Amino acid sequence: MEPWLETFATTNFRRSADTAHDLKTPLNVAVLNLELLKMRIGKLTDGGDQKFALYATAIEAELRRMARIFDTFFLLSAPPKDEGEPVLVDLCPLSAEAAAATGYDLGDLGPPARVRGHQSRIRQVFKMFFEGASRVLEPGSRRASAARDGDRFDLAILGTPQDSDFELTKIFRFYYTDPLGNPDLSLAAARLIAETYGGELNAWQEHDKVSMRLSFPLVKNEKSPDR
Repeated sequence: MEPWLETFATTNFRRSADTAHDLKTPLNVAVLNLELLKMRIGKLTDGGDQKFALYATAIEAELRRMARIFDTFFLLSAPPKDEGEPVLVDLCPLSAEAAAATGYDLGDLGPPARVRGHQSRIRQVFKMFFEGASRVLEPGSRRASAARDGDRFDLAILGTPQDSDFELTKIFRFYYTDPLGNPDLSLAAARLIAETYGGELNAWQEHDKVSMRLSFPLVKNEKSPDR
């Protein structure tokens, strides 16, 4: 990072929680007033305006989605509270645990693969990566693997998209909606966490197959204990 940018980053970290709260406050007020408006319109129309009810429900859903995006982005843009400085974390058991919880088997991952980070966030990025991929790809088509590529640790998932109108560019957006119509920011949040620790989360498509790769740079020749 350029030295002059460090002040920007530090300020963002320090103010992220307050900013998230400040942004959510008007959203909460809007949701409350929308509920009051629905009650008022219901009385005036004797509950018979179905179109208004649909519009109000849609507006409320979008306001709640926006609040969730604010929460996630500002929380993950700053280091986790009460965990101190990053330490050496072994990626192998954490990735295997998250993979198994969503039905993947990574096999033997070999010796420790350490990255400098916070264990809670590393655990979270693996959980979101596997869960997010599982919502995008057909269950019977999904395959996961892990590998060391030089000084990096790579997790890859390959499969066929569930949605016939699948668009690769949308899955990493915080406003993404899954094939079932549910808001899902798992992959967007996973990419944000990965990048804060020097990692990457990318995807590409070849014909009817989609590949996702989560990658972290490994720390070598350090003997600090894992956390």
